[in-house]
Amino acid sequence: MMRKSIKNKGFTLIELLAVIVILAVIALIAVPQILNILNRARKSAAEDTTNGIIKSAENYVTSFMLKNNGGFPEETLTFECTTDGCILQTELNDYNTDNLTELYFKGTKPTSGTITISNSGKNIIANNLNINGFTCINDGESSTCGDYKDRVVLKEDFEKNEITGGYEGVLAIVYLDPTDLTKECNADNLETITSTGPNTGCMKWYAYKDENNQYTMIADHNITDTVAWNSTNGNSTKNYDGPKEVLEALRDATTSTTEVETWSEKLVAPGTYTASWTLNNESHSYTIDYSKYGNKARLISAEEVAEITGASKSTENGGIGWTLQDGDWFYLDGAESDDVKWQPEVASSSKKSKYAWLFDNTRDCTNSGCNVAQDGNLGYWTSSPRASTSDHAWMVNLYGVFFNGYVPGTSNYGVRPVITVKKSDLLS
Repeated sequence: MMRKSIKNKGFTLIELLAVIVILAVIALIAVPQILNILNRARKSAAEDTTNGIIKSAENYVTSFMLKNNGGFPEETLTFECTTDGCILQTELNDYNTDNLTELYFKGTKPTSGTITISNSGKNIIANNLNINGFTCINDGESSTCGDYKDRVVLKEDFEKNEITGGYEGVLAIVYLDPTDLTKECNADNLETITSTGPNTGCMKWYAYKDENNQYTMIADHNITDTVAWNSTNGNSTKNYDGPKEVLEALRDATTSTTEVETWSEKLVAPGTYTASWTLNNESHSYTIDYSKYGNKARLISAEEVAEITGASKSTENGGIGWTLQDGDWFYLDGAESDDVKWQPEVASSSKKSKYAWLFDNTRDCTNSGCNVAQDGNLGYWTSSPRASTSDHAWMVNLYGVFFNGYVPGTSNYGVRPVITVKKSDLLS
């Protein structure tokens, strides 16, 4: 009987290549999904840690009050978080703080960030905790972790990002489209600035206030043409009735028309602003209710400019005005003496304004230290009247000066918006 020979057959080169291609395709499909699953797990763990830190802060309040007969400081308590833990930075000399200088919690320790406890222990905020590579916040309601990417540059990272210039008082630079907060914006995809805009698309904002994990910030440019502060409401040359034309221009630039896209409903609605003052023994006041204009944006106030620049505010004239130059006007960086309001040499190359961001994109402003100049406008209006006259209101101009403009005038000043946005809406 003859035996049949059996040959062992292997894979051909084509078959091996086909297997390799199939495995590569599977890897291309599976690996990103696996990485996404791992990333979501890390993000969830970071959020759990943030919640745990908030819970530990709540326990801290209880422990503090038990140890201090129910007492708790009215001032804000700040804990700085590092790999060593979240350590109390606020001095509390009048309280027993034994074993109360640190928050105790389980989970990964943040590499940076802060916890604040305010309003006598009622408000607890987690601010920019860096956990597992994520930025985590808690606004008092919920924890959110994500990545600012390039849309937010914190002040401590300016040098690393080669951002130089006059940024005193700036907490962060934010790149944001006010009509769509989810849009990916950064320094490289900003809209082209003109003397009248833009008011949509990716724009540059300067955050100058951080409260309850919300940034309040002003645009780096005007969004309207020049406009009168108030030329038609009531007494045509009076500031008594507030900034009528300016508010209408703000409304038209930020709410829906055939040419304008409405700014996002996710922006935090501005509150009201009231100005009250006395002139020649007569009392005057007005209140701006921004909701009547449908605005999610508002004007910066004279009080905010004074707070940013550290100007000494006078109680004369109902509190609107400043001791420097008798409430007339002042250089944002301060005068060298009460007799010198402002001189060209103050804004010379050797004395560039450290508040240049407040007058960026005004005409010829580089002479005063601004970061970039723009033809067309000389500055922008605030929401505040000048209390010592009846026909002027406060504005910021190209010389780095907080000045007073003639309210019916339309040839010089435009509208620069202020918005408030939740930090959680900046995380992706």
